[in-house]
Amino acid sequence: MKKTNSIQLWFARQTTLLMDPHQNNIALLRALAVTSVFIHHAQHVFGGDFPFFGTFGGEFGPQMFFIISGYLISASCVKHDLREYFLHRVFRILPAYLLYFLGFGIFDGTINWTKVDSYPGGFLVNLLLLQQLFPQSLIRYDVLHVTWTLTVEILWYILAPIIFFAFGGVTKKLVVACIILSSAWSILATMGYLDFIHPEVIAQNKAYSYLFLGNHFISQLCFFILGAYVYCHRDTLKEWNPANAILIGITILILKPYYGLFSPIFITGIAATYFLIAAIGATTIKNKFIAHVSETSYSIYLCHFPALLLVNALGYKGLSGVCLSVFLTLLLSTLSYIFVEKPGIALGRELASKWMRRTALQP
Repeated sequence: MKKTNSIQLWFARQTTLLMDPHQNNIALLRALAVTSVFIHHAQHVFGGDFPFFGTFGGEFGPQMFFIISGYLISASCVKHDLREYFLHRVFRILPAYLLYFLGFGIFDGTINWTKVDSYPGGFLVNLLLLQQLFPQSLIRYDVLHVTWTLTVEILWYILAPIIFFAFGGVTKKLVVACIILSSAWSILATMGYLDFIHPEVIAQNKAYSYLFLGNHFISQLCFFILGAYVYCHRDTLKEWNPANAILIGITILILKPYYGLFSPIFITGIAATYFLIAAIGATTIKNKFIAHVSETSYSIYLCHFPALLLVNALGYKGLSGVCLSVFLTLLLSTLSYIFVEKPGIALGRELASKWMRRTALQP
């Protein structure tokens, strides 16, 4: 009887998030995040002047992703056994990444046998998604141009279970402490006081200071913690009026040009947090296209920048270039989601299921 209950408990935990209709609204935020990043990079490649996201989409999008991850990864690490949790994470993030990293890298020559043979450690670091911690590795194998965020995400996967084990959840005090820590790091990085960490790389290009230090995991930590806080207090926060939460979030974003003292700054994370609060408290919104963009958002994020560069290299400019890039990105991401992401997710769940059943059957 005990063994049967253990197996039933596992299946119940698998479906907990799916049974919450408000989780569907997070798809809206995920779609918004990846769209804002695409707009920002499209403006960078093809020009134009898209309101807000053209300038700030490269900041807002990742921060929104990090806050969503703070929420969902908290739910996952609380509800799942540790080994099960990591199996889900590995098979969720690695298959599509390896497809695009190796595929585009070999296609454009960034990855070749000579380079791998001369710098195998850097190649391995990229395969393990730790490249942002090792600047030369990212610089030499910069295929997708957005992978610094994946290193940050991986570090959150590791830290989240530790936080919930050590603190049992995220309190206001922990949020404040992480905001102070992230802000202090960002200020020091902005002022150049952390350049000594990667002196040789920053000497090559001052912009690398922002990439490797301004965007360090410590500076982004506050966004994950804000999302985790919403998860821990979701029952109370669901009582918020969604319209008020959205209005507050939009107001904070509109004022962004006036408080850009350092970047990243936690204030934009607070705006995104209000959007998350609105999402979990609002009536479920269903839209097939938004749902598709959300489902394929990870693949969209991985392939969109190489797709933009490829279309531009083929000679397409302006609006025609943007439209072709949208089509190519949606096509590639849909195919990779169907044939790579979904099978990878299914394999991770199958392995986790087998491990759980084996554990349940042990005396």
